Amino acid sequence: MKKTQNQPTILMIDAFSTLHVGNGALIDNTYKLCKQYLGEDVEILSIDAPTNEGRFPVVRADIFTDYGGTFIQKLKKALSIISFFIIEYLNTILFRSKLRPPWPKRFADFLSAVDRADICVSLSGETINDHYRPHMYLRLLTYYLTIVKGKKFIVFPQSIGPVFRPTSKWLLRKTLGDAHTIFARDIPSFELARALWSDKTVSIVFCPDVATTQESTPQPLPTSTREKTIGLTVSDIPKAEMGVKNDYLPALLGGIANALDKERFNILLMPSNYRHGSRSADYATCLEAKKFLEERGFSASILPDQIVHPDAYQGLQKNLYAFLSTRMHVGILATSAGIPTLMINTQHKIRSYMSLIGMDDFTVELDQLHTVPEKLNRLINENEELRFQLKNGNDHLRQQVTDAMITLSESLLEQQR
Repeated sequence: MKKTQNQPTILMIDAFSTLHVGNGALIDNTYKLCKQYLGEDVEILSIDAPTNEGRFPVVRADIFTDYGGTFIQKLKKALSIISFFIIEYLNTILFRSKLRPPWPKRFADFLSAVDRADICVSLSGETINDHYRPHMYLRLLTYYLTIVKGKKFIVFPQSIGPVFRPTSKWLLRKTLGDAHTIFARDIPSFELARALWSDKTVSIVFCPDVATTQESTPQPLPTSTREKTIGLTVSDIPKAEMGVKNDYLPALLGGIANALDKERFNILLMPSNYRHGSRSADYATCLEAKKFLEERGFSASILPDQIVHPDAYQGLQKNLYAFLSTRMHVGILATSAGIPTLMINTQHKIRSYMSLIGMDDFTVELDQLHTVPEKLNRLINENEELRFQLKNGNDHLRQQVTDAMITLSESLLEQQR
């Protein structure tokens, strides 16, 4: 992409796949905010570039695109990234990047993208989390390399933590201590970030999740019915992170079935994660939920097994009477659209978001699923009042995002003078 005169080039350095609706919301809204507040020239590195080709001018494959598989495959990839970092770090420090090793295409593309960029932006949402080691460590090396190369590095609104390993704390301080700004998207993350980097030059700023700024137009629901529609997202939850062993689904679905009048409401299963060429674990979980509800006499349907971009997903949500979710970002999309929402706290970040939006009462812990009927009844009986509260709450969060972006933009401009 040709660089606009006097405008910085921004590189979104670690986009995940839009096959996950939540990741799509991060990509779409980070891109929008970067263009609005930082500069017109924005490039994206993604682990799933083909899914977003055509939606953005420049999308290239990230070096983590094929990270995964067996232990041996992950180890080989990890060693290649570590070797890449060490060589390019020395190349930058000792030779001012004059050496040109014959890197594989994805590594070479990464370097050329970083070279073109003035600002590098991390948008992954929750890389800084000890449950995601060793992936976190590998990502931190790539972040640090951009800083060593003289780029301004910005961590867009993310969850920070949990971080409980001394090695992780040391590496985070070393690699991100000289970043420009780290945005924490909830209060616990903000407090942890301030503690982690208290004596470093990086600026720590609170800013709500960028998905709160999602825009959309209403989309017709796939089934035409006179009854009110309740949207439901269930998922394959991270049990290890939450310290649970039992299957949560029967208790959750039993509570929903006990609370809802099957003559008055129908249920739309809305999977939020998809896969190319096969069925995702989340979609399979939604099919299981659909069967459970139909066996108990409910009219239940499910979205087609195909990618749904966040604007279209939220457009569907705008026709719902209420929404229940075990995934955070589709819950953010619903609450941002003013749809009364009950969230199951399957990850620590969910309650933190619901507290920000003033909906802490409508967050259910995994060991408190017996409270679902009572809370779902409140969601129905207080529906209009909750819609009003959500509109005001989201207006406040959006203003906080705007204020944070303006402050960031002014800071970057001041440093250019």
